[in-house]
Amino acid sequence: MVNGDPSQPRAPRLFLDEPDLEDAQALSDARSGDMFTIRGASVHRLGRVLRLRRGDRVEIVHEAGDSLIEAELTRLGPDSVEARIANLRPIREPEPPFVWICPSVVRAPRFDLLVEKTTELGVHGIRPVRATRSLAQSHGRERTSRWKRLVTEASEQCRRERRPIVEAPIDLIDLVTAPVPADWPPDGYQRLFASAREPDRRVSDAFADRPRPEIVELLVGPEGGFTETEATAALDNGWLPVSLGPRPLRAETAAIVATALVQEALRAGAL
Repeated sequence: MVNGDPSQPRAPRLFLDEPDLEDAQALSDARSGDMFTIRGASVHRLGRVLRLRRGDRVEIVHEAGDSLIEAELTRLGPDSVEARIANLRPIREPEPPFVWICPSVVRAPRFDLLVEKTTELGVHGIRPVRATRSLAQSHGRERTSRWKRLVTEASEQCRRERRPIVEAPIDLIDLVTAPVPADWPPDGYQRLFASAREPDRRVSDAFADRPRPEIVELLVGPEGGFTETEATAALDNGWLPVSLGPRPLRAETAAIVATALVQEALRAGAL
């Protein structure tokens, strides 16, 4: 068991990707007692940001190897860190229901906050959308890369073992009119969009009198709201409007609140 003594402070958690490993394949096949070497940006994070020293322990999430590793640092240098594996176990895979948040893109740092907080709230994936009234219409690869870095940091903070999937922005109409993926259970999903069209339909009402879904897609629009064309397209393609309450919310606040309400409704349905 990794860091199993509740009386001891938890070791910091670090997601370690292939570029920061000297021999990624060797780590995938490693056992307790084996040594491995960390390079790249993680060296700075371990020594300068986390201020770890020789003998300290760190939890390494190696997603490519499906392993959670408790490691003891044996040497910290300017360009590399050496560590010894103390314990390791398979990553605990997340279980349904899986929540996909589909928020309208807004300017940084507001969207950055949204990414961080929905990750902490446990979303399975983030699928940004470009709506007609979005204040930020497009982003290059560098913005998507930044969101992935934020997801990694937030996942470390809240001790996730799998990071949310982060997709490139998609036009809202393309999202709502896309067919249901073939691998989704036919009656095991729910598509919701935050809207003032049904002011009395709470998020929890969307899950009443039906089996708990395995997958939930949650669409949140910009502060200017959906256009009539967008809302009609969502309704015509099976998206159910739900209310987030009587007060207008900023886009990033709405996405965070909606995620929390969906998670609570799903949790209550499991009790």
